[in-house]
Amino acid sequence: MLEHLLSRLDLTDGEAALLGRLAAYLNPGESEQALLVSHQVFNGCARKLRQSEEVSESMLTALRMKIGHTDTRPAEVPRSSSELPAGAPVLLIAAAGARFRGTIIAQGPLALSVKLSGGDPFPARGVLVSLYFHNLTGIYSFPTRIVDVVKDVVSVGQSSTITFHQPRRKYFRRKEFLPVFVRPAASLEAPHETILLDLGGGGASLQNPQGFLKKGDILELSFSPETGKHVLVVRVVRVSKLGKVAHLKFEPLSETERTRIMTFIFAQSRRHANLTARKPTKVDVKRNIA
Repeated sequence: MLEHLLSRLDLTDGEAALLGRLAAYLNPGESEQALLVSHQVFNGCARKLRQSEEVSESMLTALRMKIGHTDTRPAEVPRSSSELPAGAPVLLIAAAGARFRGTIIAQGPLALSVKLSGGDPFPARGVLVSLYFHNLTGIYSFPTRIVDVVKDVVSVGQSSTITFHQPRRKYFRRKEFLPVFVRPAASLEAPHETILLDLGGGGASLQNPQGFLKKGDILELSFSPETGKHVLVVRVVRVSKLGKVAHLKFEPLSETERTRIMTFIFAQSRRHANLTARKPTKVDVKRNIA
């Protein structure tokens, strides 16, 4: 079975070696096959590996993606309220218009528990509400009823009547013409230099160097604005303009790294706005004449 799974993955020598390093941190009784079928096992071994050895994050991420493990919630349309994970933020809106924000803390066969963080007074038992939530695919709601209230925790009935409202807003994206370097992820080959065309919290676009990037390629992208160096693993989601432009998606991307990127983007936007709004002075005029 293990040989069959490995043959389907078509791992490079470097990826196979990294898988062997991860296997050294398996718990007693766990087989190497568990690394390929369980993202919990993979992540546990990766955590131990980081704590004990030097390891390339880009190679580790590329291997995780090739196997099919992800650290993010799947982008799937929910079929029932029972699929909502603990920790998910929600908004309850009563028929009279009162709003209550909260977080799911537990799931049960007939009801889910929500810890409220706002709203006064708290809703009473029996009140009809609409519960709104979102995941990677959009914003949803379902009608339900408050079945129990204990201090700031309410229990609401489960529902399979899910209504889709709208796609989630995309991350802000800005045109940025920066030099960047790309190469196949988990590769030691020299990177190709090219030009970044735009950058956002979820992805980027760049000039396709020599047209060698193809849809589905997994790459290591690196660039160094004044805010510091970024080394990201990205996937080519499409190419355009007769193959001259490659459109990339960051996956996965930690919220810390996303915040760094968005901080840089907004700083650039503010800088551009200040330059546009600034009126020319006499010194500017003399410089232009000179």
